[in-house]
Amino acid sequence: MKKLLLITYYWPPSGGAGVQRWLKLSKYLALQGTEVHILTVDPEKASYTTIDHSLLKDVHPKLHIHQTDSFEIINYYSKVVGKKNVPSAGFSNVNNESIVQKTVNSLRSNLFIPDPRKGWNKYAYKKAEEILTKYNIQTVITTSPPHSTQLIGLKLKERLNTNWIADLRDPWTDIYYYHLLGHSKWSKSKDKNLEKNVIERSDKILTVSKGLSEIFSSKSDQKILDKIKLIPNGFDPDDFSQPLDLSKQDNYFVIAYTGTMSNQYEPEVFFNALKKVKTTKRIKVQFVGSIASTIISKIKELDIEVEVIPTVPHDQIVRYQRSADALLLVIPKVSNAKGILTGKLFEYLASYKPIIGIVPEESDAREIIEDCKAGICFTRNEIEQLTASLTKLIHSDPSEINPDKTKIESFSRKHQAIQIQKLL
Repeated sequence: MKKLLLITYYWPPSGGAGVQRWLKLSKYLALQGTEVHILTVDPEKASYTTIDHSLLKDVHPKLHIHQTDSFEIINYYSKVVGKKNVPSAGFSNVNNESIVQKTVNSLRSNLFIPDPRKGWNKYAYKKAEEILTKYNIQTVITTSPPHSTQLIGLKLKERLNTNWIADLRDPWTDIYYYHLLGHSKWSKSKDKNLEKNVIERSDKILTVSKGLSEIFSSKSDQKILDKIKLIPNGFDPDDFSQPLDLSKQDNYFVIAYTGTMSNQYEPEVFFNALKKVKTTKRIKVQFVGSIASTIISKIKELDIEVEVIPTVPHDQIVRYQRSADALLLVIPKVSNAKGILTGKLFEYLASYKPIIGIVPEESDAREIIEDCKAGICFTRNEIEQLTASLTKLIHSDPSEINPDKTKIESFSRKHQAIQIQKLL
């Protein structure tokens, strides 16, 4: 039997997109015969940005779960300022222009490199050594963010020569909000060196897109591309197997967006185009998740009907995706946007609802949407084309959308688990 130790900070009852990848992959790895051990933080000691108890039911009974203590500086900070003022994913929930927030960001980035959750590492490393010995496990996968988790794998490699696979779901020093973190020249240099060490010392690297593989390979003079394996984010077919009441409510044409949207997403072209659509149908934009208040204000100024639903359990997110008439995908307007593949994209695909993509002209997201025949994509300079396509979409028969189900199925977690097994 193949054996694997997966080291992950985010695990149920933690919520959010970062949990989904290995919660689902580990289930199918276990079902396919791999003995999977999960090393994570004790949820009573963790500093999760969101909680989703509904995900606990997705933890497969064949998994071996190990939890450890941790020292979480963010927990102390949240007691002082209130949990709602602690930055969440993408820094979409705080005013990053305020002096107080800039100061907090700077302290965070200069005192806790690469991130404040590194307080878990000494506990996790000690437990990892114990698990590897007790269960005779040869392969470790560390998944991040938080990127401090990768330093556990680096230490195991240096001291035990463990077969180590680094799973990098997001950019490290190239993440789109990195400039908001207030690094000094020294802390930025140290962060980049840690990133380079992880990239060079790991035996294999998993990442989610071609664009990200290019970013990580550019960090070293070594031939990094040779050891990078693409395992995109994906979807769990079990999440989409339940019957759903798709009856229309109030005759709305609903365009839904799920997840986080900060100011750096710059979605204005979509709403300006939607305002220009001439139709007698009632249109509603439905946000499910964490959306910057300034974006909501701009939409309301255009007199577009908008519904904001705070973060909900994952199973409810899937329901919103499946019951919408169309799904909005916006890639942030940042320098490395080409390689951004958000987890929601693959759930959008599995919903078989038309996707409206505001994405770069050359990007991994656009390539997947067009290859799967799953929607329409535009840049921020194509307002007239976007308006015309929205008009057609709103007045068309949904049955005219014919996504390629075979290609979409290739992004299922079940299929991806087979690929990972081949690496073990």
